[in-house]
Amino acid sequence: MQSQTTTLTDNLEIFRRDFLNANTWAQRKDGVPLYLIDKLTPEERKVAGAELIKVIHPGDPWPIIGLGYMKSSDSLPKLYKLLTNSSKNMKVTIAHSIFQICQDSKMIDIALEETPEITNPTNLIDILYLLPDFNDERVNAMLNNFRDHQEYLVAYNAARALGLSTDEVVEKFRSTSSSTERNLPKAKIKWWQKIFGAG
Repeated sequence: MQSQTTTLTDNLEIFRRDFLNANTWAQRKDGVPLYLIDKLTPEERKVAGAELIKVIHPGDPWPIIGLGYMKSSDSLPKLYKLLTNSSKNMKVTIAHSIFQICQDSKMIDIALEETPEITNPTNLIDILYLLPDFNDERVNAMLNNFRDHQEYLVAYNAARALGLSTDEVVEKFRSTSSSTERNLPKAKIKWWQKIFGAG
């Protein structure tokens, strides 16, 4: 019994260290560690949820994503309040969590309206992986359209988010790179070759 109690406590402390208080590149480089929530007991999840609610703010998606994953109804008042004053990509993240918790269909409309307005490729790629959870044909169609995005990594990750082969995207950009390679600076050519190969 002593060993079991220690293990459970360790899981909560690990959650606090590597999720709740994660603030280094090493801790965050692999994305949100939702599996740490899975390791918590029901009692520990209540504690973790309350601690995540306390640290919700518009500059960090991790607590918001975690609360959505936990389906924390206690977090809804703060999430709805935060929704009105957030940036486009954060607004979709919040809408995604709210939808996970209470299936509010208005959150689908927010995803449809705000996602196309996100111009930062890195932010957009993070959002792409949230979209299938809305389980909506219009959202899926929008996600599918991102496979034709002019940015290779956006198109590539759109295909992955849909669970589709990335071969078509890779071949399309390989062909594009071959036709424009002669006009690219040497450094740019090397970048394309690292992704698609030299020939």
